[in-house]
Amino acid sequence: MKKKIVAAMMVAVMTAGMALPVSAADTAPINGTVSVAYEEDSTFTLTIPADVTLSETAGTIGTVGLSSINVSTTEKVQIRVTSGISAEGAVTLTDMQDPGNTCTSTVRLEQGGDPLASDGIIAEFTMDSTPLTANLYFDALGNVPAGTYSGQMTYQAFIVSTADAGATGE
Repeated sequence: MKKKIVAAMMVAVMTAGMALPVSAADTAPINGTVSVAYEEDSTFTLTIPADVTLSETAGTIGTVGLSSINVSTTEKVQIRVTSGISAEGAVTLTDMQDPGNTCTSTVRLEQGGDPLASDGIIAEFTMDSTPLTANLYFDALGNVPAGTYSGQMTYQAFIVSTADAGATGE
């Protein structure tokens, strides 16, 4: 049985060889080209915490970042805060039962560093970035009256050119 399969394969190879006419008089090589292409759109997945619970007595860390990234070598993903931070870098929390009662926490990119600007860049990530996370440091609230307080920060992430200056998540 194996001999029949091998023989059939030999016949097929010899037949295929006959499909390309070649003359012994032809000595010039035959050239041909084929175009090869690939295209992939840049993508990323943003991860932000659903909530961050602050403290009166200790600073709190919140983490933002990417769970996946696939961008070109001339692109990076930039994450910035678009609302919820004052010009002084503070997020305001309002008492759910008494809207006139508020407290604030200053948000920083580094523990003890400068406050985050109201439209500040939190992080930038390229394909080479490790890890794909950046910490936000929230200052302790200080003495706050009892209540249930809530505030909100809004983030935006988008693809920009690596030539654009800003903070880095590397």
